[in-house]
Amino acid sequence: MTGPRQNRVALEAAQWVVKFDGVDFDARDVRAFRRWLAKSDAHRTAFEAASRAWNQLDLLARLEAFPLPTGGEEAPASADRRALIAGLGLGALAIGVGGYAAFGSSSAEAFETGVGEQRLIALSDGSRVLLNAHSRLEARIEANKRQARLTAGEALFTIAESNAGPFSIATPSGEIEAASGEILVKLLAEGARVALLSAGGRISRRNWVGRGAPVTANAMSEIVLGREEVAVAASDTQALLRLTSWREGWLTFDNTPLSEAATDVTRQNGVRFVFADPALADLRVGGVVRAGDLEAFLALLETNLAINAERRGDEIILSSTATFEPPG
Repeated sequence: MTGPRQNRVALEAAQWVVKFDGVDFDARDVRAFRRWLAKSDAHRTAFEAASRAWNQLDLLARLEAFPLPTGGEEAPASADRRALIAGLGLGALAIGVGGYAAFGSSSAEAFETGVGEQRLIALSDGSRVLLNAHSRLEARIEANKRQARLTAGEALFTIAESNAGPFSIATPSGEIEAASGEILVKLLAEGARVALLSAGGRISRRNWVGRGAPVTANAMSEIVLGREEVAVAASDTQALLRLTSWREGWLTFDNTPLSEAATDVTRQNGVRFVFADPALADLRVGGVVRAGDLEAFLALLETNLAINAERRGDEIILSSTATFEPPG
């Protein structure tokens, strides 16, 4: 296949990759993608090439594992998009445990943790990774290249010096490179947060044409990879230590958005939070609770933010109990 048709297929493949790299899709989109993929082997080849260029090396495996509703061609209009996306993530976790063929190397490995679980990973270059609860990491260590991808959750990297060069950590929002030192990487709903604990590094945000210009940051820095920019701020020892309190079984919230705090608790306890009012997600919470103590977290919300928690099956509905008197 050459010429205009090849260019058209390559463009279509790139459009699918961009779509599935975000969150604005559902089962109907995945079904349409599978129909497109089945039309020709060239479509699959083009999609795999576009995925590699976009650094979404496991995207095809994830989409093939996406759970579709049974009994009908289309998903019902009332289908919960968040539940579908969560199903995509769980399907991906079931693939490639102990090895990750999409990296194209026998030295590639995939690691994951369950709810409330931590796992210490020793890589062949001497680096170590402490994986937080309900997280997933893929790593490939070779003689001249060291790569890892955090695809879910949070991880603390202790990077060993190596003749192989810098250690590269990819996230859906961008990449971090460092020769050595401790680096904490946490995926957020929109982006990622990186803390350089003991050495400097280079951070670049992913954009439409690949990676943006790298930003250099020193040790004791906190970096947020957002939708539009890379924000770097100096930090201090105590603040950075609070970010890693989960190592000792604590969750520390320091002016943390409630949406992020709820995600942290979900990874530790497995519950699913639903905000009755979407504006509640942006409220800020502060405090310290045991990682596995769900009741303590709910009490913190009630005391500090006047938020009520109502249990409905495996969900907890959060709503505000605050009342306001009209002015005058």
